[in-house]
Amino acid sequence: MMYLTIIFISPLYFVIRKKWGGFILNAILYGMALVTVWFGIGILFWALAVGHAGWHLRKELMEEHARMIALKMAEQMKKDASNNPSSS
Repeated sequence: MMYLTIIFISPLYFVIRKKWGGFILNAILYGMALVTVWFGIGILFWALAVGHAGWHLRKELMEEHARMIALKMAEQMKKDASNNPSSS
């Protein structure tokens, strides 16, 4: 669902995430896209706005995935240490 938000109304993604700096930058890009759509360069500003929001979403997903992996590794190391205390 977030991908649809990013594609159609990218500033809304940053409002939902409460990232106000990203919202301001993205709102400027999205606003420029709306203003210049009649001149043919609006698609460029729209692509920049969508790219900015998409980059941020992907970064959040990667950080969440890295946290999950680190937690699983820590659990496994703790389990291994409790099963074999003499190998420390």
